Amino acid sequence: MENIPKDPLWEIADKLSNEELMTLCLTNKRYYDKVCNNKQFWYWRIYKRFGDIEIPDSLRQDCLNNPKCIWDILTMNTLYMFGLNDEGQLGTGDTENRSTPTNVMNDIKYVSCGLSHTGMITTDNKLFMFGNNGNGRLGTGDTQGKLVPTNIMNNIKYVSCGLFHTGVITTDNNLFMFGYNGNGQLGMGDTQDRSTPTNVMNNIKYVSCGGRHTGVITTDNKLFMFGSNANGKLGTGDKQKRLVPTNVMNNIRYISCGRYHTGVITTDNKLFMFGFNGYGQLGTEDTQDRSIPTNVMNDIKYVSCGANHTGVIITDNKLFMFGQNR
Repeated sequence: MENIPKDPLWEIADKLSNEELMTLCLTNKRYYDKVCNNKQFWYWRIYKRFGDIEIPDSLRQDCLNNPKCIWDILTMNTLYMFGLNDEGQLGTGDTENRSTPTNVMNDIKYVSCGLSHTGMITTDNKLFMFGNNGNGRLGTGDTQGKLVPTNIMNNIKYVSCGLFHTGVITTDNNLFMFGYNGNGQLGMGDTQDRSTPTNVMNNIKYVSCGGRHTGVITTDNKLFMFGSNANGKLGTGDKQKRLVPTNVMNNIRYISCGRYHTGVITTDNKLFMFGFNGYGQLGTEDTQDRSIPTNVMNDIKYVSCGANHTGVIITDNKLFMFGQNR
């Protein structure tokens, strides 16, 4: 990075805000050619701000190795969306698919993608939802889909979009749920859908919405599960669905609900898995379902459960994968 030949205009441009720089480049062809449309400038700017950092391969791939995109993600909390858009889940105002990252909003600190709907939180804690609104999963009070990000709530610090339902946590740790509730995955004690955010529990620090089940962790690290319990995905030792939050484990710091299975990490970094195991996605070296939490690995810092596969990162940053591989 230090050997990149530097244009005098770069130092001037680097002192401008991103908004000022974009305005200047749109009105001044010299700046556009030498700065905004110059990959070397953006690599230099990244180096000047962050030093000789290692840019993750995943970020390079997501940005198609475009340094301007990498800069935006590193500095601007810019949201880029891409992929299937048949329900407007990319928030681009249309239903055209995108095969390259497309800027949708700025000042975003978190995003969660469901099957065909999306939720995101701005840097000032506003919740925006868009995409398919079947069963009221966007929380707008109706079932009309949204092609652009729509502000639903304020003072939100976390959102999890499941298959057909959504969970959010407020800045004061209250849990609100909305969307499909046919299996009790909203935790309301019934199976009626909700199209507006409804308070279910308080003192919650994390929520994970899966296919048709939900897991939450309280501020004192207790794990509660509710919804469909097919294949034992709630970890209760049976297959009976739960319409209200049910305490399953204590001393839990993280949970990931997949479509048919669940993974949790204890406060001492042990991984427990339960639910459907037809493809070995529980990592137990067999294909037998588990209806009670089963210790699979230790020294784990992160787990992510997909439809039929699982990924975990251990404390020394090695990635392990298991389950369906097609």
